Amino acid sequence: MIGLLLIFFLGALWRENIFKKPLILLCCMISAIYLVWRIFFTLPGDGLANIIAGIILLATEFIGFLQMLIFYTLVWKPADQKTVPLERLEKIPTVDILIATYNEPVSVLKRTIAGCLNLDYPPGLCTIYLCDDGGREEVQRMAEQFHVRYLARTDHTSAKAGNLNHALQHSEGDFIVTLDADMVPLAPFLRQTLGYFSEPEVAFVQTPQAFYNDDPYQYNTFSTHHVPNEQDFFMRTLQAGKARFNGVMFVGSNAVFRRTALDAIGGFATGVITEDMATGMILQSKKYKTKFVGEVLAMGLAPESWSDMLKQRDRWCRGNIQCAKKWNPLTMSGLTLMQRLLYMDGLIYWFFGLFKLVYVAAPLAFLLLGIYSLKTDIFSIIIFWLPFFLGTVLAFRIVSKRQRSMIWSHIYDTSMAPRLALSVLMELFFNKQVHFKVTPKGERSDRRDFQWLTILPHLILLVLTLTALAKVAVDYFYFHNVAINSVSFNLFWALYNMTGLIVSVTVAVNRPRFRRAERFAVRQRARLHMMAPDGSAYDVQAQIVDMSETGARVSIDDRKIHNDLNLVARALTIEGVGELACKMIWISPDSVTNGAFLGLHFDALSESQYIRVIQLLFNMNNPRRPFVEQRSGFIRTLYRFSRNSFVPLKDRRRQYVREVIQAEGYLLKISSERIHQAAFEAAAALAQSTSYQEQIVRPMEKPVTIMDISSTGCQIRSRFPLVLHEKYALSSESERMNLVRAEVVWTKRKLGKSYSGLRFL
Repeated sequence: MIGLLLIFFLGALWRENIFKKPLILLCCMISAIYLVWRIFFTLPGDGLANIIAGIILLATEFIGFLQMLIFYTLVWKPADQKTVPLERLEKIPTVDILIATYNEPVSVLKRTIAGCLNLDYPPGLCTIYLCDDGGREEVQRMAEQFHVRYLARTDHTSAKAGNLNHALQHSEGDFIVTLDADMVPLAPFLRQTLGYFSEPEVAFVQTPQAFYNDDPYQYNTFSTHHVPNEQDFFMRTLQAGKARFNGVMFVGSNAVFRRTALDAIGGFATGVITEDMATGMILQSKKYKTKFVGEVLAMGLAPESWSDMLKQRDRWCRGNIQCAKKWNPLTMSGLTLMQRLLYMDGLIYWFFGLFKLVYVAAPLAFLLLGIYSLKTDIFSIIIFWLPFFLGTVLAFRIVSKRQRSMIWSHIYDTSMAPRLALSVLMELFFNKQVHFKVTPKGERSDRRDFQWLTILPHLILLVLTLTALAKVAVDYFYFHNVAINSVSFNLFWALYNMTGLIVSVTVAVNRPRFRRAERFAVRQRARLHMMAPDGSAYDVQAQIVDMSETGARVSIDDRKIHNDLNLVARALTIEGVGELACKMIWISPDSVTNGAFLGLHFDALSESQYIRVIQLLFNMNNPRRPFVEQRSGFIRTLYRFSRNSFVPLKDRRRQYVREVIQAEGYLLKISSERIHQAAFEAAAALAQSTSYQEQIVRPMEKPVTIMDISSTGCQIRSRFPLVLHEKYALSSESERMNLVRAEVVWTKRKLGKSYSGLRFL
């Protein structure tokens, strides 16, 4: 059986269209055999605790088997996602864009409005509404500056759904676009969605929610280029599968609605905190069609901290349960059988916290307490469980197209399991009123933050796992009393669970987010305008590397920037954007081109400049983040976290170029605070020797090696340690430096020698 699995897997890697379906069928057959074996041959029959544990584990596996069948149904064949051009409509319709906001920062809203103003659509046919449930004056002023309509209401019932329904009453476009406050539409958004409405039965078209920042899994584990966003798999693969059965879920944003369809159901559904799922399901129950566009046409901000992500998923979990209570998909009239199954599958998904805790607790219960949930031997495990596990891993690798691996699915589920298990129980049995809370966006932080309260259950489970491992070791090496058959499998199981627990802890260590705005990879030529102290101008050809609305990183090849350190950046001219006033805040040598990288900060942008900058940043042709996993295994992830987490937080950028020189020099300790201010010229090697009147505490000169130097400081190597924050006088004949006063700002030891950073005073 394992040999056949490997043949089909390798075949699917070679010709997916031929071998994928046989691989799926084989995995379903193996899973069914495994389940039969579990039901009839492995349930414990002695001891009440064992019987209860066995039934709970078997029920969990049976639900997982049903979910697996739904999953394989969705990925059985690709959905037909042919683009329908706008010209398919008889006339170009009017569109109202509703941006729902409550307390999001103005900077986030400004970005979204600029994206809407950049849409490729005939002027006069698209109206933008800023729907502010917070009633903020600064938001109203911003709406007036960008000439978009501002809507606010005095009655704030039904949260976001009520806000959107209020906007429906004050707008009149043929179609409605819903956008969250942070979701920036790309230019072709309307042209690539409205064409689907040429079919009169289509109620809404959903596009993926994609994100231009790192979620906590990517950011906190230093896996930006190794792991896709946690939501990508659902938003792309699963939504495409649901589209085959007219079961596309409305996800609250990035969707276009036919106004008459919304009017037919009384607007957006209210009474639950996830109005999106309810609205889509009601429309489908009325026999409307729903479409899915797989291309990313809008991008927003993912939750920026681990606690914020947990709060968001808590709201989604409770909202789905609330929705099922009010509109039960099994009894709701008008839904097809497949639609009912898809919505029930979506509901059951949110119980994964309970399911995962069962899987984590089962091996610990055996190793620590002797309570076993399945009764078998190692030979049966190899015959039945191993092909089942291997088939699941291999098939998932093929159908997910490397957007998600089993190990990362395990990590996602493990990290959220305790919180969402509690959410499910609270919503099912206590029915406590939960109010809609906006996920914070656009926040900055300058320090690491270990959110240990959110991860306390994982720490407890880790301690229990380590205790179980220690107990097994003691029983084996000291008492020689270990049942290899039962212990070996549970030991492997506990170690597998341990990988998810360990990475979960790393995700809870929030890294600082220093940037005011996210940077985008931009590949475009520009012209950098420099100015010398005498007022003469000097232009440099530059290549933009990355950019945000607050600044840019550019690469230059011109060596003049090194030779004349008095040059100052004044403006950056970009084709299609114009001239942007800026200042240089750091510079770093480029060892590849012998040029330099410059960090530029834009001065205050006008409204028109800002709109053009956003148009450049959210360009369809810009490089995108990878949507597949690469080098994302447990060991690599843990190594990246360990390697980078203990690097001291400091500004690694310099404002002036440092040249590697390896020059000999001499260092003297000084005590006087009086110094002539000619250090800048001396350090820049401008051949200006300056005479200092200093009292030398230690007349003996100490030889040092100047490793690199800029106009503001240098790095030296010495055989003796320097004292932090002490002041010294540095001389070097080759660098034409005569007693330049400097302060020690850092020190370190390496291979028996002392290295120090000096800042010229």
